[in-house]
Amino acid sequence: MRRFITIWLLAVMAANMVQAQGSHPIPITRQGFHDNIDKEQSAALRFDGKADDLVKVSDDQTINLQVTNALIKQVDEMQREIEANDSLDHRLKVKYLSGIYVVLKDYNFKRSRHNIEPEEAVPMIQAYQNMMHADIKGQSIAPFVKNLSYEAAEKLIENFKDNPGYKEAKGTVFSKFAFNNLENIMPKLSEYSDFPGTDSIIAAVARKYPNQILTYATSYTQMANIIKRNQDPIVQTIVRIGQSPQSTKILPFIDELLNGTTTVDKLESIADNDYQYYKQMVKSTIALQKMKNEGQQPFGLKAMMENMQAKSLLYIRTVNDLHEEPANVRFAIVRNFTPEELYYLIINGQEELYTSSYTNHNNAGLYDQMMLRMKPPRGDSLLMMVNFDRFKKFIAMAAGFNTLDNFLKSMAPENSNYLMQKYVQNLEKTDDLEDAVDVANSFGSIRDPKLLDFLRQEVRKNLAYVKKQSDKRGTVIYQLLSSLFETEVEGGNDSSKATDMSARFSLPPINHVSYSDLLSDSGHVYQQVFFYGDKDGQESFSSFMTNFPSSEWRVSKNKYWVTISALKGKTTIFANLPIDEPGDKEAIGKLSDYLDEHDIHPSVFIHRGHSYHINTTLDNLQSSAKIVVLGSCGGYHNLATVLEKSPDAHIISSKQVGTRFVNEPIIHSLEDQIRAGKNVDWVVMWAQLARKFAGDARNRELFSDYVPPHKNLGAIFIKAYKQVMK
Repeated sequence: MRRFITIWLLAVMAANMVQAQGSHPIPITRQGFHDNIDKEQSAALRFDGKADDLVKVSDDQTINLQVTNALIKQVDEMQREIEANDSLDHRLKVKYLSGIYVVLKDYNFKRSRHNIEPEEAVPMIQAYQNMMHADIKGQSIAPFVKNLSYEAAEKLIENFKDNPGYKEAKGTVFSKFAFNNLENIMPKLSEYSDFPGTDSIIAAVARKYPNQILTYATSYTQMANIIKRNQDPIVQTIVRIGQSPQSTKILPFIDELLNGTTTVDKLESIADNDYQYYKQMVKSTIALQKMKNEGQQPFGLKAMMENMQAKSLLYIRTVNDLHEEPANVRFAIVRNFTPEELYYLIINGQEELYTSSYTNHNNAGLYDQMMLRMKPPRGDSLLMMVNFDRFKKFIAMAAGFNTLDNFLKSMAPENSNYLMQKYVQNLEKTDDLEDAVDVANSFGSIRDPKLLDFLRQEVRKNLAYVKKQSDKRGTVIYQLLSSLFETEVEGGNDSSKATDMSARFSLPPINHVSYSDLLSDSGHVYQQVFFYGDKDGQESFSSFMTNFPSSEWRVSKNKYWVTISALKGKTTIFANLPIDEPGDKEAIGKLSDYLDEHDIHPSVFIHRGHSYHINTTLDNLQSSAKIVVLGSCGGYHNLATVLEKSPDAHIISSKQVGTRFVNEPIIHSLEDQIRAGKNVDWVVMWAQLARKFAGDARNRELFSDYVPPHKNLGAIFIKAYKQVMK
């Protein structure tokens, strides 16, 4: 009986219809689609946290009313129109209602993640309505996507896959995406090989990422033929370069090939001679920098910088590896370098230069020789020779290596003042925070009171300027630098300064890490240490393992890693074995997989290796990180990567390549505090380490290059910037 009544009620409901969207009847079979639309409309209305009838997306009330009209009134009208159109069968009505729901849901999702301009709701809804009308008439939807952004059009067209204009519309939408994502578009381009806009996309990629065009042009893929048929002169030049066996070395000179000042044959003749090739890169980089300063956009500059850095590091590593040899042997490889060639070695070696490779008591270091070989030895003349290429990076390095005062005194006072003014200007105009972080780090290294005061004044001037321009980003950058500098020079000990900084920037404590913050859910402190399979890594690993006597630690080992557990306390350390390359990467991967599978999330991560291994360590860094010991490689991009994954991480880094003679005392001190269940107090710990190294003539200077978390002004600046920009 109950079953009979249920069936009867459903039949009555289906027959009589339910009422919605005005007076037009809606069958129960489509009511759910209307309900879904209503839910997304309600979500749009509630986005600002107020249960009213206004979709608030702006401080401009006119815009709010327009968006509200589109998302509520216009959508309601479309729903009524669909239901009232007797020429549409059930399937088509479901199709168009489903499309409305998808568009609203996509808009709400992207709006909540700031992936779309909120006011674009107006043209989105209008475009959908126009497409629906065109589709009903069997006409193309393509004309209606032209004025939309990719974000707005992406989902809009997917409801019309059987429309005669779908393919053209999809190509147009893809083109919008492509021009906004040129760096990553090439792998997807083969799907659009017959699209009219493909050649334009390839030409655009060639101008920004010519190396990608070269890679595909020399491949055995469909894209190679598509590129070779492209008539753009830059694409054709890259195709010609690709015919040379030295193509990757020749590509950075594409600007000179285009303007006829060199030839592929000439470049081939020097490509195998390391010094001649480096010399030509320096000469060409200076010319490209001049073009850039004049407002032009050199095509090969990015590839040139990458090639030059790779070649520079080969020279620097040679000098570093000979650090125990006499100066005439150690620096023989750069004996014939000009001042500008030494300048480019320095700025390209920021993360690997030993202090003694940069400058030493014999005046044989790269900086020393750069100054000595200048005639006359004036820093301003040198910077003019290189067209001020990355001079802010050079200034930051000079500050870090304590040669800034020497460099500034090599020029007239008015020129040194002008240079430092330029150093702190236009920080708001960069794409990232690198220059601002360099300025922050420099302030922590400069010891000249007059220069520090001058910099503070310049920061204040720039702050006043960006405020006047209503530049929000610039105001945040200079306000933070100003506060950072003031806190750093005010009286008080390191603990009080650190406490003041934390308070000013609304940050968690920067001078200590609570033991409780290091504990996992299971009540253990887990650590992961990264070793690499080169000679340095294997020696570091052997030395590292001597720190864990069997009376205090239990050590177990498998094919890929060792597990070191404290007999007293709740500390467990995982360290991959330094297997010969590429086995070291496999060991790190196996260990990381094991930790994931067993839900182990270390709070301490330690990098033991050269800077060219740092990306592997950072790739395996988890968001659980609370303490990260880089040991070396404290450059902006590495700090930014760590803090992107774990915003509250405390970072120990070095201004030069790390050494186990300093790394291990730091790690040993850290382990003692953690194993005892104590908070890690950086101020106390660093004071104890300073006393330890005070009598160590060999390593005292090396220790002074290590930066503890409470003194890492670059990291503090990044944290504070992120906090403010929230």
